Amino acid sequence: MSEPSRGLTADALRSATFSTPPWGKRGYDPKSVKDFLALTARRLEGRGHLCADDVRAIRFPKPPIGRRGFHGGEVDEFMVAVAAAIAVLDGR
Repeated sequence: MSEPSRGLTADALRSATFSTPPWGKRGYDPKSVKDFLALTARRLEGRGHLCADDVRAIRFPKPPIGRRGFHGGEVDEFMVAVAAAIAVLDGR
């Protein structure tokens, strides 16, 4: 089950990249985002337990002060697609 919906695959989740937010914004902590994407990749492979509601409910922390992480808007948009792909697996 490597390609559920919207063309998202476990490999695509593991290799996802995001730009940095505009100056003055911190965005999301990259490690937290990558760790969560690894969990969602396992789910797409049929080995995880996350449901679409788990993806919709995730809130990522900000990176340390003075650092810029991943652009929050891009990550949020990607998570909508991830939730949709997992919803297909969930049968919703």
